[in-house]
Amino acid sequence: MRFYVFKDGSMIATTATRDAAIDLIRQYQDLETHPFLRSEFSIIAGEEEFIPYRTAKKERKARR
Repeated sequence: MRFYVFKDGSMIATTATRDAAIDLIRQYQDLETHPFLRSEFSIIAGEEEFIPYRTAKKERKARR
């Protein structure tokens, strides 16, 4: 399982553990300088799945 770290809705990193994700978020929060410009951070736990492109041969069969 991976933990995906988001900053203002954009994925910025993935980590192997929840603790590592929280540590990373804390590092980003320490870099922020102005209280009005604070970012929102979130974590999503899940598994990464890669979906390959179809080959040209399979696309022709699907059209028929």
